[in-house]
Amino acid sequence: MAIIFSLTGLILASGAACWFVKDLKAQYFISLFAAGAHLLFSFALFTGICAPQLAFLSLDPLSRLFLIVVSNVYFWVVLVSYQYLKQSTAKGSGKKYYFIFLNVYLLANSAAILSNNFAMYWVVSEMTTLSVAPLIYYLRDEESLEAMWKYLFLVSVGIAAVFIGIIFLALSATGTVVEGKQLFFTDFIRHAALLNPVWLKASFIFIFVGMSTKIGIAPMHSADVDATSTSPGPIAALMSGSLRVTALVGLMRILQIVRGTSVYEFARFIMIIGGLLSIFTAFVFIFRVRNYKRLFAYSSVEHLGLIVLGVATGGLAFIGAMYHIVYNSINKVVIFFCAGSINQKYGTVDSEKVSSLLENMPWTGWIFMFSFLAISAVPPFGIFFSELKVFEGMLFSNRPWVLFAVLFFMLFIFINMGRVVLQMLYKKDENSKVVKERERVNITHAVSLILLVMLIALALFTPNVLKSTIIDIAKDFGAAS
Repeated sequence: MAIIFSLTGLILASGAACWFVKDLKAQYFISLFAAGAHLLFSFALFTGICAPQLAFLSLDPLSRLFLIVVSNVYFWVVLVSYQYLKQSTAKGSGKKYYFIFLNVYLLANSAAILSNNFAMYWVVSEMTTLSVAPLIYYLRDEESLEAMWKYLFLVSVGIAAVFIGIIFLALSATGTVVEGKQLFFTDFIRHAALLNPVWLKASFIFIFVGMSTKIGIAPMHSADVDATSTSPGPIAALMSGSLRVTALVGLMRILQIVRGTSVYEFARFIMIIGGLLSIFTAFVFIFRVRNYKRLFAYSSVEHLGLIVLGVATGGLAFIGAMYHIVYNSINKVVIFFCAGSINQKYGTVDSEKVSSLLENMPWTGWIFMFSFLAISAVPPFGIFFSELKVFEGMLFSNRPWVLFAVLFFMLFIFINMGRVVLQMLYKKDENSKVVKERERVNITHAVSLILLVMLIALALFTPNVLKSTIIDIAKDFGAAS
């Protein structure tokens, strides 16, 4: 218990210190210390070294896996942020409040993932939205302002829908032993068979639709795509690699409740439709996108759609989806770090105006190429193995037709993304005004290379603790014996 409160106090103190300390470098080191402490705590919790017991906390395998994913992404984002801020030409107060809101973000996401209570999860979910909104507006231009307000409005509407879903969930407990008690996940999971199926079905629909605005599930994806594509590179990496994971927790909690009821097949069908629609949306829009940051934002819609499909399919596909969450989060950090560096160098997000990337930015260019190969599921990167598990699970499920639709859409997504990336890397433009100078190796390159190696190592030498945790999650969801 003491370590939980100590860590919470440390993050709060870090945020407060960043408020009073005006020096950007000092804010950076304070935030980096808090991020490192959080990562160590998450690792201790994940491996079982630390196992605090608190009624309002959920420390089951799902929470432990998602917390280490979020903490890992956050640490690397903070680590490269100072360099990004030094090179940034943003005006206004974007830099001044950058690390303050990062600390609030860490606290809110940690509370959401570890929450064992629907009311607490709902409050801190809105807090995650409010903490990331000013970071979306970091550049202080019209486009980022529009993206911020659009994100705030649509996600807040989604959170309101989640609130209605929670009310319906409480109504489903009328006449049961759960009625009138606090809204703990564990109580509802334990007594799921007693819940009213009509109210439970309504609850799932509202929570699924509401959380889709933050997860990026079509057709509720637009605000998330705009925010990710407009944000600075590190914040886009944070949103794509961790914020969607936090939102996914809420969806998986309600799925865990309905698993033991007659509503389960209905919930799975809704999730399959949402997952397919997301991949189809990426397939359609990715042909029209010239903004390379937006291109990778749609890639996130595609991959979250695949994860939702894997979770809904169950069995081996569920296990593959859990691995995919880990691998996708790591690779999205790399690819948005590269996108942010390219944007700073070329001064544009238009892929048609980016040329000779391998010549002008060889370090960034090669890392960018490998991160594209990783996100396209080329071996030996981890995403290849997780997608293989998801596909195999779909093939031997009672809906094998889903696999063929997914493969068709993903083939053309890969072709179009490859066309854009290869043009950026190799296309020559004699009229380019980009200053050609030798690119120096920096901390972003080092971090990106570490993460790419991690992506391979985790797949080829998967730690036993990761395997056992994912198997335990699958058992909790009835996806493994």
